[in-house]
Amino acid sequence: MKCSVCSHEITEKYCPECGQYNKGKRSTGLSVLEDFLGNIFSLEKSFFKNIFVILTQPGMLVSNYWNGFRGFYYSPGRYLTIASVFVLIHFLFARNFLGIHVTGTVSSHFAFLCFNIFLFAVSGFITYLRYKKNFSEHLILTIYMVSFWSMLFVPISILLNKLGGDETIEGVFLVIFYGLILVWISSPFTMSVWKRMLYIVLNAIVLLLLLFLLTYLTGN
Repeated sequence: MKCSVCSHEITEKYCPECGQYNKGKRSTGLSVLEDFLGNIFSLEKSFFKNIFVILTQPGMLVSNYWNGFRGFYYSPGRYLTIASVFVLIHFLFARNFLGIHVTGTVSSHFAFLCFNIFLFAVSGFITYLRYKKNFSEHLILTIYMVSFWSMLFVPISILLNKLGGDETIEGVFLVIFYGLILVWISSPFTMSVWKRMLYIVLNAIVLLLLLFLLTYLTGN
């Protein structure tokens, strides 16, 4: 077989001249779906590696991006894209996210994700002001963390919806969900354990005040 790009003879899956990949089989509906999911998640290697890194070294991942390093780890945009796929799955199977009612349109589910990202970005910017990170850097940080934890809690939310949605249990998971985001948002900032705990609590208070203010202004 010859490469369709450079006409070099191919003996394996990759062209030795230009690097084009060839599966060696015809396209089918299943292969299109496989390529689509593969391009989003990169399931063959990088998706699970990125999940492991953000779970165990979230501060390093964000700082790496802040410092201008690109390409090796997923960008915040890639995390947001994957989280959007999970939001679509949630829309198909559930309406309430851990007890919070989200209206029955996919755009409302996506708007809820973006609202959480923006809200945490504002609260983080206020809380960690002394660390002199601009709002764009805080937005990058919250896109990473909110997208990641949304991906992990979507299956839990769907399961709770299917089991009948006990308000107490949903409330507990909602607190855990927001608590984990608050903890992970603190990860790029260097500080002692006790100081980190203080900042996490302070961020939670700022977040609640912002929610109260928004509720008051919108009259809901």
